[in-house]
Amino acid sequence: MQVFDVISFLEFIGEPVYCNPSAWGREYRYVVSENSLLAHETLLKNTILHHHSSFDFSEEVIQLSYPLAAKALSQRNSGNPNDDRTRMGNLGEVIGAEFSKACLGFETTRTFPKRLNPNIDQSMKGVDIIGLRNRNHTAELLIGEAKSAKQYDKRLIEEAYEHLVDLETKEASQFLRFMKEVFTLQNDRQELANIDQHMAKDVQRQYLILFITQSTPEHPFASIEGCFKSRQIPNLSAVHIQISDLKNAISKDKQYEIDGWLPKIFNL
Repeated sequence: MQVFDVISFLEFIGEPVYCNPSAWGREYRYVVSENSLLAHETLLKNTILHHHSSFDFSEEVIQLSYPLAAKALSQRNSGNPNDDRTRMGNLGEVIGAEFSKACLGFETTRTFPKRLNPNIDQSMKGVDIIGLRNRNHTAELLIGEAKSAKQYDKRLIEEAYEHLVDLETKEASQFLRFMKEVFTLQNDRQELANIDQHMAKDVQRQYLILFITQSTPEHPFASIEGCFKSRQIPNLSAVHIQISDLKNAISKDKQYEIDGWLPKIFNL
């Protein structure tokens, strides 16, 4: 199953249409066109499944000449939610993880905790995006909040900022405990060593707010200025990604026209 790599994700997201520093940090804006979404539909679908599914043997089953069995097993173990709000939230976290790798150079967690979610239609608790530098580089921690909605709502930005303010005062061990537990079970000593060095108190941190909408707000992060005056977050980047709504796109698939692109991305 082919998923996003750095090159294909950068092709999907395109060049930023806006990139400017401000008093509180740096703001980036991207627009994913209908053509880009259609061209990368399979990659996006596979990447979402890769972050959710507990079934890793689809290709092997297909090679044994059982494609229908592979599809049935993939559907049963997909871990994909049915609830639209949860889908939007999970989409934000998945794209946030891929953005952090491709655009910020962090090795975001490969434990994919959505596979272990006991209730797939409820968003996972905790930090949305956790990034570590490669173990060959100086330790640096990325802590990110992802928000995703069909329409722009400044309250989501304010909620994300307030959550990052709370997380800034917490020790890294509180974020990384789950990741360390998974790699302990896998007996991956190299990853465990990298996690341990990121738990040190003097490790530098970056913070990220990633916001996905179908609408196009003129100033998506204007409300951060007021939040920043109350409490500053160092090394903050805010990224808005507008994904075109394909609900009205010309398509032979009538159901696709009615429901839009989101269900199609999550349904196998």
